[in-house]
Amino acid sequence: MDFSESELIKLRRSFMNLEHYVSRRNYKGYDPYDILMSKFPFKKLGKWPPIIAIQIFKRNPLNLRKLFAVPKGWNPKGLGLFLHGYSLLPKSEENEKKCQWLFEKLLELRTPDTPGMAWGYNFPWASPEKYLEAWSPTSVVSGFIVQGLDAYYKKYGDKRALEAMNQVCVFLTEALYHSDIENDYMISYSTVKADFCYNASLLAAQAYALTYAHTRQPAYYDIARKALDTVVSRQKSDGSWNYSENLQTKKQRVQIDFHQGFIIDSSVAISEALDYCPEHVERALQEGFEFYRDYQFKRDGRAVWRLPGDYPADIHHQAQGIITAINYHKYSRSRRGVDLGKNVLKFTLENFQDKRGYFYYRKHKNFTDRTSYMRWGNAWMFLAMASMLNAAEVQKTDKNIFSPLGREKPVAQ
Repeated sequence: MDFSESELIKLRRSFMNLEHYVSRRNYKGYDPYDILMSKFPFKKLGKWPPIIAIQIFKRNPLNLRKLFAVPKGWNPKGLGLFLHGYSLLPKSEENEKKCQWLFEKLLELRTPDTPGMAWGYNFPWASPEKYLEAWSPTSVVSGFIVQGLDAYYKKYGDKRALEAMNQVCVFLTEALYHSDIENDYMISYSTVKADFCYNASLLAAQAYALTYAHTRQPAYYDIARKALDTVVSRQKSDGSWNYSENLQTKKQRVQIDFHQGFIIDSSVAISEALDYCPEHVERALQEGFEFYRDYQFKRDGRAVWRLPGDYPADIHHQAQGIITAINYHKYSRSRRGVDLGKNVLKFTLENFQDKRGYFYYRKHKNFTDRTSYMRWGNAWMFLAMASMLNAAEVQKTDKNIFSPLGREKPVAQ
């Protein structure tokens, strides 16, 4: 990214403040969805009380978790994001030690009694579709951890990380539902049911693709390619994707938010890991990114929460905007990624970061929820800023990084 020296100094200072905050707390903290860790028997009251409790506690600007005896904990997905972020920083003995600690903590927290290796959230969570117990493994949590393992292996060469990636693929293959229907290939979110959540299927496919890039397992290539093509085929004419699809009725769940960034990121990563860049994938990525940039962010860099709604601005989407902008920029060599990434970063640092280093949860139209969430906000911003610092380092060695030509092609009108 084309940062001035003063911009880089500000970014490094903000990052160091966050790193100091999270490392002093040993990467433990609260989560918007952790209320079911309370000893209050929400689940015994029926299906809906746990769902309602989660919604109340994640929306309440008053953090009542101490009152309900909710403990701070290690969230495996959060640890995977921290591992990914540290692995993007320059090599150093200190950074390597932190990566090793995070990696070994992840091994300790993996879900027991499951094929291969997998992770879930450290708390139970409930939705109208399913209830997952604490540590119930999913393609989403395991998929993001694979991204951290991949970055760690590339930076420090720890072969245990590559073996862990292989073991995650065993889990994805043996414990999740794979639906192969009329040339559509879908991988389930969890072990509970066969479902088709677009970003979850792609996160599993990305885990296969990243592992394939190291091992050249043909089966991993085939699964990742077919899953990518299936999600690309679900893109709407405006460039966006819905959230999920009922496999029986084909009805789609309309939910346009930060998951758009997940889909773009995974599509880029799969395309690059497989060296699979056909025209329909490139076109989908360009149109998808243009929708993401034009409709999901304001000109000042504030993310809208969920279309068509405008507020609140949520730290998860702020961080995702930075990450997706960087990933799309590296893929396409487009100025569009540069401009969005810098814009979102500037707004986020000015409006979300507390003087103690952590990041606020949400900015509503008339007030700010200043709750600190370790996974939802701090881990994602740690990865976002580490990615931005990494991109700034790449700029120093790649003089053509801002070429207006690159891979990007004009969209047919």
